[in-house]
Amino acid sequence: MRWQLPNDKKPVYLKLIGLILQGIAQGELLPGEQLPPERQLAQELGINRSTIQRAINELVSQGILLRQQGSGTWINSGKWGILATHVNWRNYVTTNRLSDPESFMVRLQALRQQPDVINLADVQPANTPFQNLAFPATSMHDILMQKNANDMSGSAAFKAQIRRHLAPYLAQDLPDEHLLITSGAQQALFLIAQGLLSYGDAIAVEAPSYLYQLALFQVAGIRIFGVPLKANGGLDLAVLEQLYYQHHLKFVFVNPTSQNPTTRLMPLAERQALVARCQQLNLPIVEDDPFGFILAMSHKQIPTLKQLAPNNVIYIGSLSEFSGADTRIGWLVAPPALVTHLSEIRRQMESGVSSFSQYVATQLLLQPDLTTLVTHQLQHLEQQRERLIKILTPFEQQGWLTYQKPTLGSTLWVKIRRQRPLTRSDYQLFLDHKILVLPDFLFGSHDNHVRLSYAQLPEDDSMLAQKLRAVLTELLTT
Repeated sequence: MRWQLPNDKKPVYLKLIGLILQGIAQGELLPGEQLPPERQLAQELGINRSTIQRAINELVSQGILLRQQGSGTWINSGKWGILATHVNWRNYVTTNRLSDPESFMVRLQALRQQPDVINLADVQPANTPFQNLAFPATSMHDILMQKNANDMSGSAAFKAQIRRHLAPYLAQDLPDEHLLITSGAQQALFLIAQGLLSYGDAIAVEAPSYLYQLALFQVAGIRIFGVPLKANGGLDLAVLEQLYYQHHLKFVFVNPTSQNPTTRLMPLAERQALVARCQQLNLPIVEDDPFGFILAMSHKQIPTLKQLAPNNVIYIGSLSEFSGADTRIGWLVAPPALVTHLSEIRRQMESGVSSFSQYVATQLLLQPDLTTLVTHQLQHLEQQRERLIKILTPFEQQGWLTYQKPTLGSTLWVKIRRQRPLTRSDYQLFLDHKILVLPDFLFGSHDNHVRLSYAQLPEDDSMLAQKLRAVLTELLTT
């Protein structure tokens, strides 16, 4: 983190408090990270140690920092501060992290509108099967009639297609009452946060995880604790159990197949161990499986957690990795009582799923050549992956970066080999060169990684290589 006070008229100790809070909100100061010694901070900032102590004492009193005599000062553990009960963390999230006009994501979103931007951030494919999809003759009246006939939990016709394609993959019958149709995985997560969790509850997620990007848990006042992801894709179960007893975890959220962002695939033995430990702890699992539909259609059988422990897992899936942004639709598989409860919450919030989207998705799943469409899309992604790897190979050979080749998905988790940690400001260099990427701090990590997607590679490989060389040269020489 760059320790530089803002140039305004506030008292100096308030400037320092604001700087630390901003660092936490923007991911530059991570939970459990130690602050520099007071003497060092005083020298870097050019202020008195008494001012440093006043600011730190204030943050310690609020529970944002922890101080141990003779050992130093740390950011309180847990994502975005596991603070004392009197601190309204919802206010910190909404005022600092989500609406800061200088934030990385705000700038990235603004750059999307420019025509010469290279998009290595989005995982949705640019070319989707909907572009050539022929619809049967129908009318809006027919679609509206279907809407009136739909259950609160979703279209029966779409559920039938989900059951036809996913039941063998999950090794379950998937009756209608176990299925909740959603507008995508994020709506499923939102409904879980609103309907099954309460303000102050604690959950565990993988570290790193894409869930750190989503504000829905933080805004709901849910405390998030990271469980280290092992090199083989498994979770550190000793840490999970420790967190369970220490913070009374309500759920563990996992993405075991092509984990986002690391792309790791949790082995069967690790899945079995995770399921067994959670059953021992009576800890429910939420499994996000964005590639489940593609795997089901390509007959690549990787046992899901839902398959291993049907009664202990809420399963989330979607069509987004196949259909892209053309339609946002997904599903949640859970016991009937939960499906009814979450459906009612969604009805009260007036945030249902578009009948038209359900109709379009149903027609897609009815296509006789659906398996061929999935196969072609997988082949296209493999070609795109090889293109990006070819672009990165010279930089890898120079020792500038390293990565593991994924077997599934549309991203690479690339480590930039610089000795000192990259800061949020360092990653702005990608945006300066109009390359959209997702840095590791968005995933709750700080170890010089960046996620690069090859779903929407530009046609000109040489231009991308040139821009990446410029960014890496500056990062590794400064």
